Amino acid sequence: MTKINFKIKLILLCIFMSSVSLTIGIVSYLGFQKFTDLSKNINHDVIPRSLLLSEMDVNYQKTRIAVRTLGLANLSDEDRLEAIQASINAVAAYEKASDNLNAKISNPKEEILYKNVLKEWADFKSVGVRALDLAKVYDEPAKIKLLEIFLKHCPEAASQYQTVLDEYNKYIRLEVTHSSDSATKTSHFLNIILIGISITGIFLGLITGFIFASKISTSIRKTLENLTQSSSFLTLSANTIAETSQSLSSSSEQQDTSLQESSSSLEEISSMVRMTADNAIKSDDLAKSSLTKASSGKKAVTKMIQSMSDININIDTIVEELDGNNLEMKKITDLINKIEEKTQIINDIVFQTKLLSFNASVEAARAGEAGKGFAVVAEEVGKLAELSGKASIDIAEMVSSSVDQVNRIVNDSQKRVSLLVTDVRTSVTNGSSIANECGEILENIVTSVEHVTTSISEISTASREQSKGIEELQESILQVDSSSKSNTGIARDTSEVANKLKDQVTHVNSSISEIQNVILGDFERKKAS
Repeated sequence: MTKINFKIKLILLCIFMSSVSLTIGIVSYLGFQKFTDLSKNINHDVIPRSLLLSEMDVNYQKTRIAVRTLGLANLSDEDRLEAIQASINAVAAYEKASDNLNAKISNPKEEILYKNVLKEWADFKSVGVRALDLAKVYDEPAKIKLLEIFLKHCPEAASQYQTVLDEYNKYIRLEVTHSSDSATKTSHFLNIILIGISITGIFLGLITGFIFASKISTSIRKTLENLTQSSSFLTLSANTIAETSQSLSSSSEQQDTSLQESSSSLEEISSMVRMTADNAIKSDDLAKSSLTKASSGKKAVTKMIQSMSDININIDTIVEELDGNNLEMKKITDLINKIEEKTQIINDIVFQTKLLSFNASVEAARAGEAGKGFAVVAEEVGKLAELSGKASIDIAEMVSSSVDQVNRIVNDSQKRVSLLVTDVRTSVTNGSSIANECGEILENIVTSVEHVTTSISEISTASREQSKGIEELQESILQVDSSSKSNTGIARDTSEVANKLKDQVTHVNSSISEIQNVILGDFERKKAS
């Protein structure tokens, strides 16, 4: 039983309780069916036969009364005919009820009783038929015979019929009583069985439920005790893990901080070494460049000395070119003078145009309204001539100013060029002397730069090797830093997991308390605790 799970145990208990209810239902159904059959037999067989037999008795009594009525003296025709018709109707109703009763007979004993009743009815009916025939004639002899039938034959036949009919009625009443007693006994028996089954089912259900509840309660109590112990152990473990994780996280953070500081310091050293190496490389490059430039400078000084000689030659050429330019300037001055002459001609044309415009205006005034349009044109032509005159005057002034400026520029240029040529010749002479001294100095510089270049190359090589070593050391520290950060993250995750585990343990403890309240109750739970 202990190996069966809780669900199956509940199902078995429900099946047992359902079987009790099912047994009660089956017994009730079977008893009800039997009671229904008895009731059906009484309602559809016994009672209808009793009613049919009663109907036969009633119609028999009606027939007898009608026959007795026909035997009365001094009976009116109306009463006689009514008695005849009543007798005929009663006989017909009796025989109909008799046929229906015959159809419902199902046992031999009742069939014998029915045949006896049928035989005595035939005798009584023959007496009644004879009385009806006499009543139809209803003369004195018929009246005498009717009186004889009324006094003798009818009572005899009626007595015999009534005897067998009473026996039949007694049989039917006994059958009704027997069926009713059977139904009562069946109902009583069913009640006793149902009460017994109900009491037995309740008793067995209580015992089974008590045993089941006790075993389940004991099993659940043990399980809850184990869960409580496990929960306490988990709480202790979670606290230990949380404390360890916090300590590990704190140590990892301190180590991470130290590594970051070391990495920063090493990075600064690496940066300084790298900068030194870069500066050494740049110095090496500059030294080599200086050597190259010093050599080039030496060559340039040599070329400069040669160029000084060439400059003297070129100065003479420049002087000749300047003289040629002065001649060209004079040509420009002559050209400007010619422009001034042409401008004078334009002024004359402008004067003539103004004069023509004035004459046109006079002629237009003489013409009146017809010359207004021509007067406007003449006025505009006069304005254009005036503008052209102003422009011609401006051009003349500009040309005059240009001539003066060109002359002044030519004179100033000649004076300045003469002074410049003299100064250049002096500077070239001094430059040649200085260039010779520079050549000697550059020779010494080239020798010194060669020695410096060699030293700087050696420093650059050493700096590169030192920088490479520091970079490798920095990579190692970065790897250690990465591992430290990973450990810090793991410690934090472990701490979070421990905290979540504590929360889950608290939730489990709460669930255990709820289960104890539901399964064991407050009293049992306090007793167990």
